Amino acid sequence: MIERVDLKEIYAHIGGENNIAKVYDKENAIYFYLKDAGIVNLQKIHEMSDFDLVELVGSRLIVSKKGEKDMGKYQKLSEEILKNVGGKDNISAVTHCVTRLRLTLKNNDLVNKEEINKLEGVLGSQFNAGQYQVIIGQQIPEVAEDFSKVSGISLGEIVDENLDATATKKKMTWKDIPNAILNTISAIIFPVIPIYLGAGLILLLINLLGPAIFNLIPADSNFAVFMNMVGQTGYYFMPIFIAWSAAKHFKTSIPMAMFLCAVMIYPDFVQLVADGGSMTIYGIPVTMVNYARQILPTILTVWILSYVYKFIDGHMPNSLKYAFNPLTTLLVMLPIEFCLVGPAGTYVGDLIAAVCVGISKSIGPLAIGIIGGLWYILVGLGMDKALVPVVVNNFTLYGFDNLFWLSAISATYALMGVGLAYIVRCKKEEKSGAASAFVTLAVGGVSEPTIFGTLFRYKKSLIAYMAGGFVGGLLSGIFGLKAFTIGTGNALFFTVCAAEGASLLPAIISCVAALAVSFVLALVLGFNDEKK
Repeated sequence: MIERVDLKEIYAHIGGENNIAKVYDKENAIYFYLKDAGIVNLQKIHEMSDFDLVELVGSRLIVSKKGEKDMGKYQKLSEEILKNVGGKDNISAVTHCVTRLRLTLKNNDLVNKEEINKLEGVLGSQFNAGQYQVIIGQQIPEVAEDFSKVSGISLGEIVDENLDATATKKKMTWKDIPNAILNTISAIIFPVIPIYLGAGLILLLINLLGPAIFNLIPADSNFAVFMNMVGQTGYYFMPIFIAWSAAKHFKTSIPMAMFLCAVMIYPDFVQLVADGGSMTIYGIPVTMVNYARQILPTILTVWILSYVYKFIDGHMPNSLKYAFNPLTTLLVMLPIEFCLVGPAGTYVGDLIAAVCVGISKSIGPLAIGIIGGLWYILVGLGMDKALVPVVVNNFTLYGFDNLFWLSAISATYALMGVGLAYIVRCKKEEKSGAASAFVTLAVGGVSEPTIFGTLFRYKKSLIAYMAGGFVGGLLSGIFGLKAFTIGTGNALFFTVCAAEGASLLPAIISCVAALAVSFVLALVLGFNDEKK
């Protein structure tokens, strides 16, 4: 139980008691349900020595005292990682993706990379995009949770930069800016991927069952119409979903971010754009753009909001904040949103999509083959994150991607071919690990065990993979395939791509060819050239 005096100290950093909708104790922690999570000062609460876990999840703030959280089964692994990255005082931020623990460090020279790579449960590690990334695999959520408990650093939250005066903070240079932008966009998109996946698979299902392919149900049936409506909803309201994620990332007011971006797709405004109408805000002409399905305008809007809201909140008297913070924020943000950053984001997104279409039309099959041969090398280096926003942008604007994601699908089957060949050719004592890595890829859609356990370990396996990825990608381009959603990344990955009005047969041929080429070539070349 947290003492009452502690609560009073916390109140000062969460907007006072008036900002609390509900508060209760559970499992040695205290939970605050807040009216406006955007005004919470997590940094100040972190500085209170009584607490070792401070986490903001949506509108819920969770605080617990030291020693009150039970450690999980990855406590020892977490302790070893923490020790070998220079301890808690060398960490600025902790987060994770699907397979990697991502640490932002103050001094990279304190990392003992060799010792970390030797740890049981670690598949490898690397420095990339300003982070030290420890590759774990499918159990990363549990490892990240235990690492958070062991280190006392909340996932996704920033710790005090001045905890260690001897630590060095890396200054951002002009060269770092493109990476920082791409990492930010990827971090915002990642939490809403389930919406893309669900909506896309629904639309794909209707496309498969409808007249275009299997012709099992008519296009105007109640089921087809309703499910199409469900799938389109996932894409149409994407600005609101992205606003939620962006607000969490930029640590600003989630309700205000969602409200501002909902205005972008208000039906009357969308209709006015379609009718060629015009309007002004404070006499400033509004650029008439349909923001439905768009991503970049939302991210730019919420980024600007994070500064505007913070400034207004810092200068507004406490007695007026609850009512007038939202009003003042709206009055300031609306012209910025509709007259400046919204249109700018739209034009940038359209330009990126146009470049992709141009590449696809000019050297389509060859480009898909080349990217297919390189895709999982990019994944292993963490460079694929720069392309995911482009893919998502294509999905939202056109409803498909016929370049990068199509390449990724072929590449996945080429990687499976290498993994399968390694099971056949590897030493007896390594077969269980090889089989586990293959199942993780073919069933779970997680590629890192095969990438770091086979692909990056043996040079000849890289040759086999690149050949298979190139052949599969080339055939995909020749057949005119398009990827219609993100998919699962496993053995059923082929189901998300097809040619217009055609069956799944061309997709099956392309994917089988990628797997077969890499499998046979890997068997022939063998795996006897392990890198030192």
